[in-house]
Amino acid sequence: MVIFETYATFLRLGVVNGMNRELPYYLGVGKTEEAHEFARNTLAFSLLNILFLLLIVPFIILNFEFNSTYLACISVAVFRSTTAFYTTYLSGTFRTSDHFNKLSNIQFIILISKLLLSPLIFFWGLYGFLLIEVVLTSFNLLLLHKYRPMHIKPSLKWSVILTLMKTGVPLFLTSYLISVIDTIPRLFILSYGNELLLGLYSPVFIIISTLAILPTTLGSYYYPKLTYLFGQNGSALQVWRKIKKLYLATLIFTVPAILFGYLILDDVIKLFPKYISSLPYIKISLLMGPLVLAKLGNFLNVILKKEAHMGIYVISYAFFQVVSLFILYQFYNDVLFCVVWSQVISSLCLLILSFLTNQRVAEKYSIIKIK
Repeated sequence: MVIFETYATFLRLGVVNGMNRELPYYLGVGKTEEAHEFARNTLAFSLLNILFLLLIVPFIILNFEFNSTYLACISVAVFRSTTAFYTTYLSGTFRTSDHFNKLSNIQFIILISKLLLSPLIFFWGLYGFLLIEVVLTSFNLLLLHKYRPMHIKPSLKWSVILTLMKTGVPLFLTSYLISVIDTIPRLFILSYGNELLLGLYSPVFIIISTLAILPTTLGSYYYPKLTYLFGQNGSALQVWRKIKKLYLATLIFTVPAILFGYLILDDVIKLFPKYISSLPYIKISLLMGPLVLAKLGNFLNVILKKEAHMGIYVISYAFFQVVSLFILYQFYNDVLFCVVWSQVISSLCLLILSFLTNQRVAEKYSIIKIK
């Protein structure tokens, strides 16, 4: 069902990604009507996505024999997928500081609701989990709709949709390919190790995924702000300076936190005796902390719509990940050791490359603008 939801996102064809970039940029430039036109068409396209998905679902169900449990799961998956088309569009329209405060409040309310509803899993098991998903999805939909910043009617113009796709498809593909590359370490463990090693890797994966929340959150918050700023003054260097400040702030924040985590790990791991063998790898994974903003290496390229550099970023990430894995594996028989160090090395190389490339792109773009 999760796979179904993942593939359902392909129906967006990058249109929402295009709106997320163009809406704040055109607002920054001062072309409010054009910005609203992008939003109206994205809304109409999102509604078409919902209709199309609902039309094809019956054909999927009729071709398989589902019991009541599977039918309950696919019903919730379809509900989440269809509402996601609309809520993703709505989230992309929160673009000012005041709007972001409202969006943050909504996300906080959903988080608290999730914690309060979690005991339903203990009472009703899987059906309790499905009920939580329905309630949270509905609650999120209602709140986003109620506090939506743009009260507009849908309007479908294929010329505008194609413009959004032209911008959005490279952004969507870049994001998707990065998520695929992120699966390489786990595939390597299954290919050269076994399921037990994959289980021992899970605490490392949790730490790396938790650290990755930081660039994701920063990206969600600053992406529209910096795109709006770029629309206002067209200064790539000013945008890059602000991104560099994010790197510095993250470094100052993560280093003490990682040192603290390292000091308490030996005691904390005793609470999870099955994962004691994971301890050396968990300690290595903490080195990812200062390098985690390598995930923001494509930030400037997206804002400037530098598609060639987006491709370089993705190819470089895959290259660093694969090459480091197989080089390490030539010298060490410890699969987990190779995987964890490969992620550290890949992130370090990607961070250095991104930093140097972004500096050059910002300077070159500014020279071109001056000419």
